[in-house]
Amino acid sequence: MHYGRKRIRFLHANMIKSRDGTMRQAMVTTMTAEHLHSPVLEADLEDALELAGAGKYQLLHSLLMLATLFAAILEMIGVAFVLPAAACDLNVPDNLKGIITSLPNIGIILTAPFWGRASDSLGRKPILLGSLTGAGVMSFVASFMPSLVTFALFKFACSLFLSSPSSLGYAYVSEMLPRRRRDTAVLVINGLVNLLTVFSPGLAWIILSYDWHCYLGAIDLRPWRLLTAVYSLPLLLTALCVLVADESPKFLMTRGKDREALDVVKRIYAVNTGLHEDSFCVKSLKTCELSDPEQRGSECALAPKSQSQSAFALLRPPHLKWFALTGVLMFGLFSFLNGLFLFAPDTINKVMSGEDTSGTVCELIDQSDNSTSTSECVDSISHQTFFIMVLTTLVYGALVVGASLSPLSKKTLLVSMFIIVGVGCLIAGLSTNRIAAGIAMSSLQITALGIGPLTAYVVDLFPTTLRGTAVGAVMMFGRVGSVAGANAAGVSLSAACMVTFYAFAFLVFLCAALSFLLPSENTLKPREPVPS
Repeated sequence: MHYGRKRIRFLHANMIKSRDGTMRQAMVTTMTAEHLHSPVLEADLEDALELAGAGKYQLLHSLLMLATLFAAILEMIGVAFVLPAAACDLNVPDNLKGIITSLPNIGIILTAPFWGRASDSLGRKPILLGSLTGAGVMSFVASFMPSLVTFALFKFACSLFLSSPSSLGYAYVSEMLPRRRRDTAVLVINGLVNLLTVFSPGLAWIILSYDWHCYLGAIDLRPWRLLTAVYSLPLLLTALCVLVADESPKFLMTRGKDREALDVVKRIYAVNTGLHEDSFCVKSLKTCELSDPEQRGSECALAPKSQSQSAFALLRPPHLKWFALTGVLMFGLFSFLNGLFLFAPDTINKVMSGEDTSGTVCELIDQSDNSTSTSECVDSISHQTFFIMVLTTLVYGALVVGASLSPLSKKTLLVSMFIIVGVGCLIAGLSTNRIAAGIAMSSLQITALGIGPLTAYVVDLFPTTLRGTAVGAVMMFGRVGSVAGANAAGVSLSAACMVTFYAFAFLVFLCAALSFLLPSENTLKPREPVPS
């Protein structure tokens, strides 16, 4: 076929291996430089995403999802700094600190199945937008509540919206990327989220360093109230940014909206290349029905179905074993990250504020509790505590980012993380140097390194129609671990301190052993085509 004097021949020779071992070869297209005309091509969604490439569009989208995840995490862990500073104003008893600390996770547990299924039924964008707005508004209002009961109620109301912002971003990022880029994107975002958590102690250090009062009617405005309001702002700001985001093309295909899905892919192509959307060579997306539910949403875009897959499919083979394993591992991971670790600021503050400079953490905590049991209420946090938390968060966050960028497999990262955290837990409990103990206890935040690999496993192991539900449900196991860990640590750190460290160390070593049961990288999906 002849189009003019100048010809440009583009060879799309991506050889993609299907599950039955057959080979498909992309078409050879001919276009003129003068008229830039592409023949009508049909491709499945995975091939279309490969042809659209990975570039500026996915970078901006990944940054937005990073912001949503960071906003949710900041709201959840911020209570670890707000609560000690508000203890006197709100009259917070020690036996309720564990419950209040775990409030964000209690709300997530109750709503995770709902938000997960809603994102699979209504779409990623509207659910993320609504949940971010709801969480931000409730958290902001909580900062003005005059009593412990009203403060806790609005914090709990905020937690009912946090399930989606704290987990959906990982699936949303993956579904905008070519398959070979997904694991790397999830791991890097997870590492950056962990690094950005330095803003939690950093903002607390800046705001809580000053002691001031401002009366607004019956409400005594103090720094901890300002800190609570500041922690809520990222939720509201990211909600505004989500307004301009595109819906996931994979979700659109599951709803039979193949034209809308193709429009999204065209926009990805146009932003990445700087060319017009009409120059994209794919003109229609292929839909198909697959008998094997494991292949749905991965080998081709889903055709519309008369009956959607039920969330109960997670409780049936072949999904049940992977759902149970990833759920148990997420439980152990979050029992440290959002359980024991949330008591690190208060524990380090007691250790650093004590008169003695030697002794184990448990011995120094006992001395601090005995010295303050008959004295007036103290709600100050020492500068040494802030310094240790900020410095260690930066160092450990950088380590998490570096590990996420390393060529190590997901399984290697998980096993290594669990072992390192277990050793750190033992050192925190046994060390007689309070600086070393504080640094070791701060190392519990390294468990954040496991969220990315474990979530990447969930994304790979479950099909598109169950992916949002699966991520939400597995994260729910993590939130149960958060509640169990926070309440166990809140009670046992005072009653049986050393037993607490030994028990948590045993749990994390058990998770390291269970991580070996996860599938290897090569068995998760077909080998990716090598770009020519």
